[in-house]
Amino acid sequence: MTQLELAQKHEIEKLQEKLQLMIQLSTREGFYKYYFSKLNEFETNVKCFNEINEIYRSIFGEYRYSDFNSFRKFTNFHKKTR
Repeated sequence: MTQLELAQKHEIEKLQEKLQLMIQLSTREGFYKYYFSKLNEFETNVKCFNEINEIYRSIFGEYRYSDFNSFRKFTNFHKKTR
């Protein structure tokens, strides 16, 4: 494989990962699950939420939730419906 082919392969892999993340974050349920899968990587729940909400904004051009409290309301509702 040439350097160009390796670079293209790497770029395709990055795009596939981004696509999978887009698919997951596109739903409230997916955002919720992704948040909990990343929670142990951050010092606080708010920092984790802010990072994921920022990732969402970078992909979709807007925030999924206006702030942590609105997300927390969803998580509380989600827990009650289970």
